Amino acid sequence: MRHDSVDSRTSCAGAQKILVYLAFLPLAACATLSSVPTTGLEIEPIGQFSRSGDAPLQSRWWKSLPDAQLDDLEETALAANPDLLATQARLAQAAALARKTGAQLSPKLEAGLSSSDTDGTSSHTGTLEASYELDLWGGLEAEVESARQSWMASQEALDAAAITLTGEVADTWYQLIEQDGQIDLLNQQQQTNRQTLELIELRFDRGKVQATDVLQQRQLIESAEASLATARAERAVLEHQLQALLGLSPTTPDAPLPTGELIDLPPLPATGLPAELVQNRPDVREAFHTLRAAEADVATAVADRFPSITLSAALATTAGSLGGLLNDWIAVLAGELFTPVFDGGQRAAEVDRTRAAALAAFHDYGSVVIGALTEVEDALVREQQQQLLLQSLDRQLELTAEVVDRMRYNYTKGTVDYLDVLDALRTHQSLQRDQLTARRTLLSYRIALHRALATGWHADSLDDVVSPTSSNN
Repeated sequence: MRHDSVDSRTSCAGAQKILVYLAFLPLAACATLSSVPTTGLEIEPIGQFSRSGDAPLQSRWWKSLPDAQLDDLEETALAANPDLLATQARLAQAAALARKTGAQLSPKLEAGLSSSDTDGTSSHTGTLEASYELDLWGGLEAEVESARQSWMASQEALDAAAITLTGEVADTWYQLIEQDGQIDLLNQQQQTNRQTLELIELRFDRGKVQATDVLQQRQLIESAEASLATARAERAVLEHQLQALLGLSPTTPDAPLPTGELIDLPPLPATGLPAELVQNRPDVREAFHTLRAAEADVATAVADRFPSITLSAALATTAGSLGGLLNDWIAVLAGELFTPVFDGGQRAAEVDRTRAAALAAFHDYGSVVIGALTEVEDALVREQQQQLLLQSLDRQLELTAEVVDRMRYNYTKGTVDYLDVLDALRTHQSLQRDQLTARRTLLSYRIALHRALATGWHADSLDDVVSPTSSNN
């Protein structure tokens, strides 16, 4: 696994740098700009995942699901979701900060012009000043590296936000479809329940059954009505959630959502190896770049404890008229040496702080890696067991359907009590709803697997992603 690293070496260019470096060599021997051990980062996860398929992973993972409507929803969310757009703006902010920090390595050139009038005599002064700080201990370079790594972490954060968003859109979409299915199923069950009520009332009128049978069937219908109200409320909430993910307000007129159906689960994707997951997961890459930025901050803090040298040059001219400014120039060359003498331990404390922050980032990185591997394994196990659950529900539905038919027949013959019929009917209808939920849950586990694998997605596939090397024009 290849990662960028912060160099812990001093850079000396030019004769002046060499002379100054030799003068402070005893102090430099005490400095260390790489204080956090990174050996653990070179250890890649070993072994393999418990299951793996053969279907190749696509860069836009939801395209592996045979659902054109979901594809349209995902594209809309990526273009209009306000949270994702805010994350994208923060990436542009990090890129601008990296460019701003990188400018410290370049010389500064400033020009000035002033005019004054004393007792009718005009005087004009022009100045041209240049300055450059020698990066003796690599502190400036480390500061630039920290900003660059922070920008890279922000880019990975955009990746992670996009993957999270697309996963939430897909999961909410299929929950919405499930609720539509639940409402349809409850309406069908209500129709069956009312037909059964008519049959019981007819038998009651003939004196063949007791009034309690009629009352219990009516109670079943009312219970189903309560379930319908709950399902309708849940559907409305899910619709609002999906609209929010798409960047729409629930009060926006003329913004209907499409209707769909639960798809059959496609073949299991190729999960690859755990080491490949660490390279592909954007949150893992984000944690890594955050660690590198923290290491660079340590280098900056250590370098700040040593002297700094700034070279400057200035040209100045004064004349009674603007036209005479170009005639006489005075040149000044200077060098400034600044060295810490006493700061009450402030710089030493900053070194300790950045080292502790880098160590925390190191452990955070390890935690993210373990969490990524755990998410993949969890999704694989849950999907496998959910498929077994669905198979069991299918068999149970076949059995309960047969039980209901036999109970109804025996009830008409007067050989069984109505409570037995009611219990069988409730069990069958409950299993029908459970089966629908289980089918949607299976899709949710597949979505979780794709989110956990997060293979192939990169933030540069989004529009207007700003690089720290981009111009300001």
